[in-house]
Amino acid sequence: MTSSTFIARPAHQVASFVLDWGNDALWRSQVQKFTVDPPGQATVGQRLVEHLTFAGMPFRTPTVIESAEPLAAAYSGGSRSVSVHGWRRITPMSETSCRVDVHTEITMSGALGMLTSLLAPGYRKTDAADVARLASVAARELR
Repeated sequence: MTSSTFIARPAHQVASFVLDWGNDALWRSQVQKFTVDPPGQATVGQRLVEHLTFAGMPFRTPTVIESAEPLAAAYSGGSRSVSVHGWRRITPMSETSCRVDVHTEITMSGALGMLTSLLAPGYRKTDAADVARLASVAARELR
């Protein structure tokens, strides 16, 4: 799934916020905690551990940044119950605005694999709402 939003801030400022996964709990409603090692904006090899609750179930998902550029980063990882891959990209629209695209691929396995078709619509809805919320949160945080 891919969700997008526009933010009225320069792309490099938005990238410093969006490509620092330590900020995810500020705009992603299901995230309780995100551990980033080393802290800061995405770098290749950076280790991320997401702690979230979805559909009443807790998930702990370790991932690693696979590629990182000033305005984009990609990650991959997972646990025994879920595999996740994705990327985030910031595209300048003008000197003072940009578009943010967030792409996520999730594959559930084991018992959860059978629930994928039931859980997917709710996750898509949550993801779209979170990315929409990102615009107001980033604007507030980047003042």
